[in-house]
Amino acid sequence: MEFFNDCVAVGVDLILLGFCVREYVNCKRTLQLLRQTAPQYNIDGQLKSLVEKQPGGKVPYAVIRGMVSPIGDPRPPQNSKVPSANGVLQIVKLHEHRIIRGITGLWRKNHILLHESAKDMPFELRNQQNGVQIVDALGTSFWDVDMVYDNIERSSVSIFDRICGFFSGVPQRGFQTTEELLRDGRFLTAIGELELDGNTLRMQPSQKGPLLLTTASKFTIVKRLEKANREIIIKLFVCGTISALLIAFIASKIYKRNKKKIEECKIHNRLERERNLVGPVSLNKDQLCVVCGTNAKEIILLPCGHVCLCENCSQMISISCPVCRCNIESKAAAFIA
Repeated sequence: MEFFNDCVAVGVDLILLGFCVREYVNCKRTLQLLRQTAPQYNIDGQLKSLVEKQPGGKVPYAVIRGMVSPIGDPRPPQNSKVPSANGVLQIVKLHEHRIIRGITGLWRKNHILLHESAKDMPFELRNQQNGVQIVDALGTSFWDVDMVYDNIERSSVSIFDRICGFFSGVPQRGFQTTEELLRDGRFLTAIGELELDGNTLRMQPSQKGPLLLTTASKFTIVKRLEKANREIIIKLFVCGTISALLIAFIASKIYKRNKKKIEECKIHNRLERERNLVGPVSLNKDQLCVVCGTNAKEIILLPCGHVCLCENCSQMISISCPVCRCNIESKAAAFIA
């Protein structure tokens, strides 16, 4: 239990370091894929023949750009807060806004996600008469969906509710409803596995990297990932430095503890030899241990300098001096003439 708090701190920091390492590896891998093995293709009449010539009729990681177009009859999203907005994917979120009292006693804003629903319809990226169907759009990373609805309903609370909220430390402020849409006609960049299925081209998640949908170009995506990679490296450096310092601190405490035990063992052996050589002697009250009152005072406590313990009692007292209550940093053998 001596090093419990230190070990907990090291464990938490190592967990954070592990998350940073995983994030760095994923970001670095995606960045390398985009730079080296992700060719960009135009959506045209030659794309099917190009994909068909690839091994297995697929390109493991490719980049395409086109306009969002629904497959089949276009219809507005169900239960949309904005009926005039047409899109192929709808994300509705409900948040609760509160004010909570922190550990310091100060109040701060807080919100939690209560509900999230997502609905989509089949769509493709088109360029004139040619198109590529997007598969598993809900599992992709959306960077540029449109916020078409954002409303906060303030809570109407009574005086009793306000008093209860004050003492509980979590007064409620209201509920926020948001709706996001991927609109028809949006020009997007899609990155993923490009596969020819029969006579249909499909873009889907790849085993080499995530499926991405964004309005940014490939060049802009690479720049974003490079910036994110630099930020992750800083996080790794900070977490790694903290872990190294904590481990060094624990190691120094273990070293000091072991050194102290070795010194106490040497003192014990030395005093045993001295006792055997000198033999029993008569001592007055001032020369006796203040704890047991039987053995002679043999140990000096530092830094206070009190010589008040025999060697046997000094093994049981290691925190504070029994005379002045000063913290004990070290012990040494002492003899009173």
